[in-house]
Amino acid sequence: MGLFSKEPCVICDNKVGFLSRKRLVNKEGYICKECEKKCSEFINVGHFTKAEIEEHIKYMEKQNKLYHEAFEPIDKKHINRFVSISTGLEFANEIAMFRVVSPKAKKKEYQELFRYDQINHYEPYYKENTNSNSDKKYAEVGLTIHLNCSRRGFGEAEGSVTGVGARNFHPYVKELQIPTARNVNDFSHVGLKDYLDKLFGTYEDTSVVGSIKSSFVGTNKQRSEMKVAAEGLKALGNLAKSKITKSEADSENAKESMETLKNDALDFATGNRATYSKIANEVEDRILNS
Repeated sequence: MGLFSKEPCVICDNKVGFLSRKRLVNKEGYICKECEKKCSEFINVGHFTKAEIEEHIKYMEKQNKLYHEAFEPIDKKHINRFVSISTGLEFANEIAMFRVVSPKAKKKEYQELFRYDQINHYEPYYKENTNSNSDKKYAEVGLTIHLNCSRRGFGEAEGSVTGVGARNFHPYVKELQIPTARNVNDFSHVGLKDYLDKLFGTYEDTSVVGSIKSSFVGTNKQRSEMKVAAEGLKALGNLAKSKITKSEADSENAKESMETLKNDALDFATGNRATYSKIANEVEDRILNS
């Protein structure tokens, strides 16, 4: 077959030319542009086998269902949007999921969501300005969001994408790079990073007012520690009371206190991810398993 001959797409079997296809890993064949539109914008289809692409498209179909039935109906007043230079993030706290807004996403056939509990950590990135005509230090700045990812690498054996394990591990994407500003002299991302810090309980107000408040009531971390300690004392007290009175009501109060303590301790240890996991799991179970 010549370079410019038409080849069948391994997904839809339509024959496509050189400019409308991509070769899959291990020379398994080609995928056409139309079928690639069904894939995530954050993967390189050339790193996948035919079986993996088929599995990935099924995953994206589920993501699209989640988007239209869980995310889209939410009142826009309850969507927290951080978009700059046409790219950014939209957060929906009531389902503990977010989506990436980008020009590429608009061209995709399926929309996708990411779970809060899939975020491992995040950090700023900088791209130095190489334009000699510019007086700005950075050509671009933004935030790199590192995700828990169950996929170890690319071009692996067939089936490496399936059986993803815990739902707080993304099956395909390791990181998201979100630009927040271009042609600037400093890291202009405060809104997005502060929001993420608040989600995961690490935000500290460094303003004068915030510093004064912290001096009286402690930092966010200290207040969280005190909350867990207080819940622990309450749980022990209720447990002791239930042992003495042996009443059913006191036993129920003791159980509730222990459950609250467990949840608060888990949230403190995981940066609120335990609660986000519970919320996201309930949403997925309701929509995808109905």
